[in-house]
Amino acid sequence: MKRPVLLMLFVLLVVGSLAAFGCDAPGEVANDEVEEAEPENDAVQDEAAPVPAPPDGEVSYEDGTYRGAFIDRDSVQVNVQFVLEDNIITDIGYRLLSHRDMDYLEPEDSATEALKDQHFQILEYLEGKDIRESLVDLYEPGDFVEDVDGFSGATIRANKVISAVRDGLNRGVYVY
Repeated sequence: MKRPVLLMLFVLLVVGSLAAFGCDAPGEVANDEVEEAEPENDAVQDEAAPVPAPPDGEVSYEDGTYRGAFIDRDSVQVNVQFVLEDNIITDIGYRLLSHRDMDYLEPEDSATEALKDQHFQILEYLEGKDIRESLVDLYEPGDFVEDVDGFSGATIRANKVISAVRDGLNRGVYVY
């Protein structure tokens, strides 16, 4: 019986002390540091201002082999590997190409073979081109992919390839 009473008295003492003498709010820290000197120039600098991205033609990627993937619903659908030399795609291929457990690299019928052909036409278009300029062309695959129609969904597949290539660029060089 004595312990709960002592515990309550201790809590009241602590709470009473904090109320009587106060304390800094959580996260407040005393700032005893000397203020930094203002910049010598008269220009006002906004630290929160974003730095604009360079125009596409000024972006440059390291030479090397890149790998990237498009993943949907925990399933890798497109996995590409490509080599860049001076921003030019010199070698590109699929490491994996599938949808709903159907392997497009090993077609089972003529419909799957046609889908595989469309995917490879996308890669053929990129081969030998500057990645900074040609990747955006994939948003209009009807300009270079044969037999594009609403049923085949070639535009959707081109977007998956774009995502996989961009993933590889974002990850950086896989092998130098």
